[in-house]
Amino acid sequence: MAIRGGCLCGAVAFEIQGRISPIQTCLCSRCRKASGSAFSAALLCAAKSFRWLRGQDGIATFPLSTGFVSAFCRTCGSPLPLPATEGKVKAIPAGSLDGELGTRIVQHIFVGSKADWFELTDGLPQHDEAPPEARAR
Repeated sequence: MAIRGGCLCGAVAFEIQGRISPIQTCLCSRCRKASGSAFSAALLCAAKSFRWLRGQDGIATFPLSTGFVSAFCRTCGSPLPLPATEGKVKAIPAGSLDGELGTRIVQHIFVGSKADWFELTDGLPQHDEAPPEARAR
């Protein structure tokens, strides 16, 4: 089953052919700024399962000296996957995907720096920083 996604204005579109990971939310200050919300929600897919359908040249990136990079549509500002990534997986903003995903949020990361005006009440695992499996790498 193919999962499609893209930006708000439709200039950028992509497709995932294959499995996706469960969703996690990140509550760090950088993700809050990049998303304009209390958190960003993202999932992973194999890089080989991902392909751009249109508009890759319409993506802008904003890198910070910390290594954090956000990608967004130059026209409408919607968060998007990074246009080029090294490695075997690609991080996908969950809100950029269309239709039913067949997955749910499974954990919250960087809860130690969450906004004081936001409460997590869903009972899912919370990690003050990166989850243990990410720190072990």
